[in-house]
Amino acid sequence: MLIKNIFIELRSRLRSCNVFITTGVDFTKNCNLKISIQTNCIVLNYYKDDYDKSKRRDSLSSIESLSDCYSEDEYEVTCVIPVRQYCQIIPNSMSCLKIDKSTISFRILTEPKNGGNFYKELLSANNFDSPTKGSVLKLNVKAGEELKLTCANCSNVVSGNCVKFDRVLELPTANLDMSEWFCHGHGHSHSHGETPQPSDGVIKPNKTDFLYRLTFFVVNNSVLSDKTNKFNSKREVYHCNRCLAWLGLKDKDTVKLYNSEIKLQQNNCETVVFAHKTVQDIHTDDFIYTIEYMTREFNLGFQYTVMCKIVLECTISATKKQYLLIWVMDKELQVLRNNVDTILNDKIELQSTSVTKILFKVEFCMNEEVESWVSDPGVVTTEISKGMFSNGLAHLQKMSQKVPESFRNSNGYCVSYLKV
Repeated sequence: MLIKNIFIELRSRLRSCNVFITTGVDFTKNCNLKISIQTNCIVLNYYKDDYDKSKRRDSLSSIESLSDCYSEDEYEVTCVIPVRQYCQIIPNSMSCLKIDKSTISFRILTEPKNGGNFYKELLSANNFDSPTKGSVLKLNVKAGEELKLTCANCSNVVSGNCVKFDRVLELPTANLDMSEWFCHGHGHSHSHGETPQPSDGVIKPNKTDFLYRLTFFVVNNSVLSDKTNKFNSKREVYHCNRCLAWLGLKDKDTVKLYNSEIKLQQNNCETVVFAHKTVQDIHTDDFIYTIEYMTREFNLGFQYTVMCKIVLECTISATKKQYLLIWVMDKELQVLRNNVDTILNDKIELQSTSVTKILFKVEFCMNEEVESWVSDPGVVTTEISKGMFSNGLAHLQKMSQKVPESFRNSNGYCVSYLKV
């Protein structure tokens, strides 16, 4: 089998495609390859000569010369990659060709399908009417409704029987500085005539408040069971008293619980705090949704998507944190990839999907680079659970395998995608 995997980044605005092909052939051995760029497809002709090594040609620097050496019927394998459905290629526009062991990568230019050419395009009138997708959080907690908080790992009830919240409010972003909004103090103990006390930055909810953000919610420890509170009385990291799962963080009477580690019991039905598409893999789905939502909020009001920086913090012990630095490069990048089943049947069909392309790096302590990101007002920061951090990082590392190894790193950051 010549082709194992096809991954194409289609950039309609730049009129170009980045093509990455993984094959089952080691091109460092005695073999020849011809790549033909046509208007509606990409053709790969593979020829291997096991007997006459003098007939070997350099497939890296002289691809077109192969057509003069061999006729079409001499090739062992011919693969056609159809792209007519998605774009129109400019013939002989291939550049940046790189063949490394079993991988092929190159860049080609495209033309608009709706008229015009590489230099000009006819735009339709409804191109700028696309609505903002998924801008509303679907929260399963409502004021006045009874529910139970359970551990997502072992279903242990961590709340005090049925609890009812009088107020369900969304927390502001972590980048918000209250001193920039008001001219007076906002400490909980501050009143008229008293000396203002410096705020510790910790939000203290009332006993019946449910204060939530995208990745966690904050409650008063009075809504949690006495058994669970007693078990965590001397801990800063809040654990499940049955399975010892990390549920969140504790600060005096305030407990911050991560959405991915807690489930809700309502009317004998078990649900999550926020609705998800893939309930079986809540951590990865929550991770992807978090990045996409934060990127969407960052670009709110911009006509075009701008690059967004995100810092995801994870507490791994009472005194230690890990940081995942994410630089969103393309929010809605169109990607063409193959269907594995059709390749096994010697027929290649491409599927189009919209993904988010990012650069990421993991830092295990608060170093100079992390500090510069966190202190930047243009960087969005949030805390996530330990499970969400590890599953999300595994997802990014897996998606990074879609491109050849030589294209997986850039300036010390790893290249990856969401939802491929």
